[in-house]
Amino acid sequence: MKGFVLIVMVIFLLMISNVLSFPSSATLTPVVNNEIAMSNVKLLSAQELKAALNQLNGWTEKDGKIHRQFQFNSFVEAFGFMSSVALVAESMGHHPEWFNVYNRVTIDLTTHDAGGITNKDIELAKKANELSKM
Repeated sequence: MKGFVLIVMVIFLLMISNVLSFPSSATLTPVVNNEIAMSNVKLLSAQELKAALNQLNGWTEKDGKIHRQFQFNSFVEAFGFMSSVALVAESMGHHPEWFNVYNRVTIDLTTHDAGGITNKDIELAKKANELSKM
């Protein structure tokens, strides 16, 4: 009986999908216009980067990215931190390269579209530092 109900539901869904038209992803307006978002992003000079890193506790330059490892009391705290940073990163339209093992979270930031370290990386690093203290 369950199999019959499942088949009827699938047939019903197929019929509805042919009747209702859903917009394709190509017709949806993008949430963020990348050209506008990137228009005021510039690579930091060596001096600007050095000055910024002096203001960012725990962050260093490594392999053309800014880098930091955070350590927490547990996996749950580390994962909670990552979730908080993910929400901030999404709101900024800027996403980290990161790695998590148990209670450690390693973050590397660079602005791929700009080809290096920008003010967006510095801002996300500041937010990560703030969130690590909560």
